[in-house]
Amino acid sequence: MNWRRYAAIALAGAMGLLANSAISADRYTLGTNPQGTIYYTIGGGIAAALQDKLGKQITVQPYTGSSVYLPLIAAGEVTMGLNSSLDLGGARAGDFGEPMTDLRVLARIWPLRVALVTRNDLGITRVSELEGKRVVTDLSALKAMSALSKTIVELSGLSVDDVEQVSVAGLGPGMEQLTENNLDATLIAVGIPLTQQAHASIPGGIRYLDIDGENATTEKADEMYPGLYLTEVEPNPRMPEVTEPVTVTAFDVYLTVNADLPDEDATAILEAFHEILPQLKQDYPPLGGAAQERLSAPSNSVPYHPAAVEFYKAKGMWSEQNENRDSAMRN
Repeated sequence: MNWRRYAAIALAGAMGLLANSAISADRYTLGTNPQGTIYYTIGGGIAAALQDKLGKQITVQPYTGSSVYLPLIAAGEVTMGLNSSLDLGGARAGDFGEPMTDLRVLARIWPLRVALVTRNDLGITRVSELEGKRVVTDLSALKAMSALSKTIVELSGLSVDDVEQVSVAGLGPGMEQLTENNLDATLIAVGIPLTQQAHASIPGGIRYLDIDGENATTEKADEMYPGLYLTEVEPNPRMPEVTEPVTVTAFDVYLTVNADLPDEDATAILEAFHEILPQLKQDYPPLGGAAQERLSAPSNSVPYHPAAVEFYKAKGMWSEQNENRDSAMRN
């Protein structure tokens, strides 16, 4: 055998062993979006609580965006991550390249509310008023969010061609450009530290834009982007930027792992997460929509891990809807 070919085969085997050891190692990694995002904030809380409960080191690893670390989870190089049903469905369908068929979910964590946000001093209150404005429609590290931004524009009766389309790397850079008055609207998760910083930095603060018009319904949102729904954000002392009810989009966020994560690891993580969730909800207000009884929610866009299925069946939390949805995705 040619020595170069032999070396290549040996290297591939070594990499495979490394990938498998990363899945079952005593040290877990948790992939999130960059510092300042809600994924990073919540991910840090989850990692700390799980580490305390499991007695294993759990390291939060931030990346530019979820479309960057999803392939690493699929390859077993990152143990788990926080990913939306939108991202997961896109990864499984091949929106980011080759279809990722080795992704599984352990639990639905919380619903994430996302909106287009603008500067209050522009006097804009609704998405339908963005015609001709500079709007972020492409987030290069967050492919699902790019599609979501365009969907929000279209739900309000506009076409993406009706706005001046702007591209940024991610949520943080978009908020930076908004703060510097280099664009008029960008996509952001409601109530995260980035919004609070921008609200305090921009004269007059910021405003989430109301999704309005005849297409502004959950049915239409789900038709345009499966897994997406509309929800109303009410004024809240923790969110000074919300001064009146506003309709925004929402979707569910899952704890994602690789299909080859050993059952014992998956079960241990899930048992611990189920136990620590009530305290996490107290410590992190954005988790207000999380619930132990909703951990097995059938809004997933990739199958549940087999160990998770057994866990939920034992607790009476696996419904016929769960079974039908998962079976369809496994076939």
